[in-house]
Amino acid sequence: MPKKFIKSRIPTPERISALPGIHRLGPRITEPNLWHINRKSISGAVFWGILAAWIPFPAQMLTAALCAIIFRVNLPLSIAITWLTNPFTAIPIFYSSYCLGSMIFGIPILNLMEIKQVVVHFSSGLFGDATPLTTTHGFSMKALLVGLVVEALIVATTAYFIVQLLWRCHVMHEWKKRQIARKTEIPS
Repeated sequence: MPKKFIKSRIPTPERISALPGIHRLGPRITEPNLWHINRKSISGAVFWGILAAWIPFPAQMLTAALCAIIFRVNLPLSIAITWLTNPFTAIPIFYSSYCLGSMIFGIPILNLMEIKQVVVHFSSGLFGDATPLTTTHGFSMKALLVGLVVEALIVATTAYFIVQLLWRCHVMHEWKKRQIARKTEIPS
């Protein structure tokens, strides 16, 4: 059952509250509703985790945690989902978001050489060189940000409904298995 599978992999509230520094967050972090595993809580955690994952890096896990607390969904899963964007997946996700934003605004999509220049510019910007990106490379920050928001909403909503559907299918399958088992039992 998905509930047993998820429960075996998520740490308990007691284990989390024993971590150093967690007491600063208060008792709200160990509230049972934030650790509950059911279809609504898990699909909501997937939704908010993916939505937070599409935020540019610094505040993803914090945003997912706040959304989990506000909307009463599974906290650890919501935070874990934010790791969808990692050093290996960030560039494809941001590029697809930029392409989507470019299509929305009718801006030409960057070619491979222009992408390389943008990546080099962002890298050098981290170390103090802050020339305007839009004037030097034809890059539109507006297209990236709008693309990120639209793509995040599309992916998060799709994932929410997929989790709802898979959970329901699994429950229906287990229910049918129990029905068949009851019919095949020999009455005493």
